[in-house]
Amino acid sequence: MPYIGRDLSQGNYLKLDNIESQFNGSKVSFDLTAGGSAFFPGSSMALLVSVGGVVQEAETAYTIDQSSIEFASAPSAGDDCYIIVMGTSIGVSVPADASVTMAKLAQSGIDRLSSVGIQSGGTTIGAGVTFINFVQSGLTATVASGIATVSLGGKTNEEIQDIVGAMFSGNTETNITATYQDSDGTIDLVADQLTTEQVQDIVGAMFSSNTETNITATYQDSDGTIDLEVAGGGRFVVSSSPAAGIHTADSVGVNTVGFTTDMVGAGNSFNGMYISNGMTIYDNELNGNHYISTSFNGLMAGPVTVNGVLTVDGNYVVV
Repeated sequence: MPYIGRDLSQGNYLKLDNIESQFNGSKVSFDLTAGGSAFFPGSSMALLVSVGGVVQEAETAYTIDQSSIEFASAPSAGDDCYIIVMGTSIGVSVPADASVTMAKLAQSGIDRLSSVGIQSGGTTIGAGVTFINFVQSGLTATVASGIATVSLGGKTNEEIQDIVGAMFSGNTETNITATYQDSDGTIDLVADQLTTEQVQDIVGAMFSSNTETNITATYQDSDGTIDLEVAGGGRFVVSSSPAAGIHTADSVGVNTVGFTTDMVGAGNSFNGMYISNGMTIYDNELNGNHYISTSFNGLMAGPVTVNGVLTVDGNYVVV
């Protein structure tokens, strides 16, 4: 049909079905159809409406509601009317999956798709890569502003704690106890401590099982002590009465290898020699039977009373 102005670049002109036969001077709303089918113009601006030879102003003289037109004033019976659609809409469909070929894409888009920059710490380490293959399980990836962020999958703190805890709980322990506390993710280590009795028994066994020479060691388990006794008849004794010091009732040799029977005679030893305050003090009595052999000399400070038998083959001097 003839028209004034520039031709449409897209779409087509369309004349809707005539509605003037429905005008009765009171009805204001009419259904719009094209070829008997409901027509949805979308906007009043898309229509050219003429009633009684007068072009109606959109949104003032009429409005559109879906597929209906509603006039501000009811058209009179007998008024002629026509409605022209000023270009039908063109539907743009969505391409089917895998239907767009490289030939339909701009070169700049192709270049962008075929090149992926790989960075490590902000430094590019590869170019021209079209595929990246991740083999680690548990990976997650997000894409934002053309940047793909890959998060490495890993164990949670609880999972790590359970693994380490099982290493302690399932091991072999000696003198120590390891307990994994799952509630707070800690491992308690408690070392076994010996009791006093156990320590005494260990040390006592060291004395009881050793090799002793000229001394006897006896562990007293009842009171946890170790008795040490020097072997042989001669020994010094600490005395507190009548005076503090050390003494012995046996013979004492100085710079000698040992005692002989010649020194003690018929089984009795000499006694009663004391050293105190820089003096050598002797008893004033010689009791018992004694024998001085030819290889010994006897010396006493007198007077001396001999109560017994003194046999002298060596020398005996009383000063």
